[in-house]
Amino acid sequence: MFTTVIRRIVVVALAVVTLAGCGQQAAQDPPQAGGEDMLAAGPDREALSVPADYVATMLEASGGLSSWMQHKRLQADGVVKLYRPDGSFYLTEHALVVYPWSAAIRITANEPRGKFVWQMLDGRYEILQGDAPLDISPLGGSFQAYTSAILEIVTAPVRLLEESTELYREPTPVRINGQWYQRITARFGPRKARGGQGATLVDPYWTDGLYFLNRGAGLIDMVWLGNATTKEYILVRGYDYGGGEDGALRVPSKVEIFRSDADGVAGERLAQLDVRNKPQRRPLPKS
Repeated sequence: MFTTVIRRIVVVALAVVTLAGCGQQAAQDPPQAGGEDMLAAGPDREALSVPADYVATMLEASGGLSSWMQHKRLQADGVVKLYRPDGSFYLTEHALVVYPWSAAIRITANEPRGKFVWQMLDGRYEILQGDAPLDISPLGGSFQAYTSAILEIVTAPVRLLEESTELYREPTPVRINGQWYQRITARFGPRKARGGQGATLVDPYWTDGLYFLNRGAGLIDMVWLGNATTKEYILVRGYDYGGGEDGALRVPSKVEIFRSDADGVAGERLAQLDVRNKPQRRPLPKS
């Protein structure tokens, strides 16, 4: 599961817990100001509106809004299978740092030809370390899709609270693999860029989404994402949701990503991520 880290008044050195025996290094430190991780920010409480009833129910099932508001940064190491078109796969390890309220994710991979660090922030993809042509993994031109898919499935409850997203709940539930789902369609609009000067708006990487709310578990465990302009579509699924006790968040410890089409049909498998970290929570400082 993802290790949850709550920002403290007294700055504490934070490190990604490594996989036992695997030697995966933690992601390089994000931008700092006065020793603080600037991406590990909480929500703008004044901008938060009262969520729709179905969003509120889903938030409660995933740990509760108050718990999400305290968790500024989630960390995990994972074993990753990156699939080739012939069904074979490339095995590697990724260290992930997810920032729910900054709509950001940073991933580090130590590959045979060097170390690679990349991130998605406000829908913008950037390589922070490493030379892309040296990467020998099958991910190729799908780094943006892979990275944003993980961000969406892990932080789905927070994504549904964004001002730039228009939501509509489909009235009729659907049955998929024996489970009943409520479908929530989303239209993603431009969002304010962090760190920019003035009110800079950034177009989203995905224009449309479809969130599948598992009615039995109360969790979103499947998301379809599409871009009508680039004709790129993916389907991401989450499994093995833990937590839920003592304010812990319920996030997936296994993620599968598939290529898809405009109708939401799953195509070839793109990647599978298995998270190995044990849950850990740092308490808020006493007032």
